[in-house]
Amino acid sequence: MPSEWHERSFFLEVKPRTELASLFVDCPPNGDGEEKENNCLDMVRVSENSVELGIPPSIAEQIPSFTVTPQLYSAKISGLYLAPDSVCSPTWADNKRLFMCKVRAARDCDQPLVPKQFHRLAKEISPIEPIETYINSNQDKPIQINCNQCNVTLLSEHQGNISMGCLPCDDWLETTPSVDYFCRDTCGAGCDPNRHGHHRNGIESEGAHTDWLPTPSKIMISHSYIVLHRDICPDKVFVEDKHALCAACHGELGFMVPNKNSLIMLHHSTSNLIVNGKPFLAERFIDRSMFFTQMLLSSCEAKASLKLVIRSLDKTPHILVWILDSYVLLASGDLTAVDKNGEQGRENIKPFPAIKMLYKVFDAETAASDPRANGEDASVGLIDLPLPCCIQLMETLLLSSHSLPPACRSVGQFYVGFLRLSETS
Repeated sequence: MPSEWHERSFFLEVKPRTELASLFVDCPPNGDGEEKENNCLDMVRVSENSVELGIPPSIAEQIPSFTVTPQLYSAKISGLYLAPDSVCSPTWADNKRLFMCKVRAARDCDQPLVPKQFHRLAKEISPIEPIETYINSNQDKPIQINCNQCNVTLLSEHQGNISMGCLPCDDWLETTPSVDYFCRDTCGAGCDPNRHGHHRNGIESEGAHTDWLPTPSKIMISHSYIVLHRDICPDKVFVEDKHALCAACHGELGFMVPNKNSLIMLHHSTSNLIVNGKPFLAERFIDRSMFFTQMLLSSCEAKASLKLVIRSLDKTPHILVWILDSYVLLASGDLTAVDKNGEQGRENIKPFPAIKMLYKVFDAETAASDPRANGEDASVGLIDLPLPCCIQLMETLLLSSHSLPPACRSVGQFYVGFLRLSETS
């Protein structure tokens, strides 16, 4: 996540299908009155791969009233081409020190900036390997699950006696009719094994398909959840009001699967799955922001809505998220001092793709009065998550807002935020 906006920060936003990108630069005042006018002239310059603030020495020499040695600040942006002759609409966004302009920007490579569908974005978030491949390559490896809040061990198996399976999506067990019967072939082939060579595997007894159900010797994993049989860790996790809680700290871990009292779902944000000594999230996502991106995109797909209300398991609304742009390219960083030889002390800044959104944090009053929070707005999808996950998502979005220029952090009653799609473009 980019650092908080401060002195001489800059922010560049490039949108698909938009001809010009938006550039913001913090230009701090360095003096008052006549001294500022004569000695602290600053100029924002845009070159093909960098942004500069200050007066170049060659120009300062031509100004007789300039009596101090000028200091130039610069930031190099790799992977993007900025067209200096396209700079237009310069203005002070806050009427004080936040300079803003428009500039044409394009990738250095031949690949254009184009909007992307959610399923493509979700696939590109975790570029290492599909979750199915991850599970197949880690079968019979040591497995450990810890509570993220108190770090107590919930499950530890180092003998390879617990296997892993993969669920196609987070709500697979909830959306399967009553979780009591499932035929995985929508064409009906599973009900006609002689035709396609499939086996009934419990269909005669109308039982649940064993491929999708955890057992005391098998756990199931999806992008956001670990699904366990309650007998696998009876002393470490207990269920209260259908909520799965840590026996040590009583923190929320997940919930009981509806209509299947023997199964519990632990969220990856509240429980740390470690396979063969490596944390699951760290193996699949570069940072937690990308994990939340995956979670929100898949939830938007499932709810068929760009607006989501994030609730805790007790149905208390905490955040309203409204996806504005499913794919933008952002570059953010600091302008650093350039020495006499034109050298900088910091590496190039790499732009990264992200989803941009508006969000609203509810308190008790707004949660009761806002129709989107209390279920009166049918266009809003409702997502129930453990309370620690709601808090982590809220913190991640607030951190992203603080990395934006102050004048761009809010729109009316909403904050503006973003979540990474990948490390770089």
